[in-house]
Amino acid sequence: MQRYDLACRHNPEVDGVELYVWARSVALALFDDIGHVEIAMRSAMAKEMARTYGLTWYEQDAILDDGTLELIDEAKRRSRVRDLPNDSALIHGKVVASLMLGFWVKLLGRGMYREHGDQRNRRIHDTLIWKAAAHRAFPNVDELARQRVEGVARYVQTLRNRIAHHEHVVWGVPIAGEKDVRGNSVRLSLGAAHENVFVLASFIDRGFASWLRENSAVQSRIDACPIYAGELMLIDEMRA
Repeated sequence: MQRYDLACRHNPEVDGVELYVWARSVALALFDDIGHVEIAMRSAMAKEMARTYGLTWYEQDAILDDGTLELIDEAKRRSRVRDLPNDSALIHGKVVASLMLGFWVKLLGRGMYREHGDQRNRRIHDTLIWKAAAHRAFPNVDELARQRVEGVARYVQTLRNRIAHHEHVVWGVPIAGEKDVRGNSVRLSLGAAHENVFVLASFIDRGFASWLRENSAVQSRIDACPIYAGELMLIDEMRA
């Protein structure tokens, strides 16, 4: 609470707890927006994967690497698909709904390796996933824009995970492993982090992105900050 208390030092009528509750309300509004985009992205990607590789695409180790297959196995255990009727469409829907955002972001990556005994073969996602299927889930980017989509999706995933782990976001969102030209760690302002949610939505459907922006509660929560804007680091960027 020290950071919240410090931000309230010139506002005796507001304490750190009140500011913390406000910050959580901002985070929850962000989480709602991310949830809409996550559902849209997984639905679009799963549709295109099934269109190319069939409803059991998630079992085809010829196109998936060890990391994605492990995440699929975890999702199948959580959803207890073994207890479902032998219906490919039903099982496909259950598996897709159980796969977390990190899986879909990983599927947008370069792809790693699949090991069989002493054999180790690379799964090149540019060819097997993106060009074969996934690019159609993002019709508003160029077919060669996998890295661009992956980058934005990873920023959204970072924001989502930070909120899910109950870490603050009103002072910005640090991006692990990324450095700027001066060698400093990259930290996105809340405004920039939130904008990536809209950008990812626009890759999928521009009408959806417009709806999301119009119905987002984030800005109204930001505007309800209980202290003077200048007392909270990055609040001016958040309001921009």
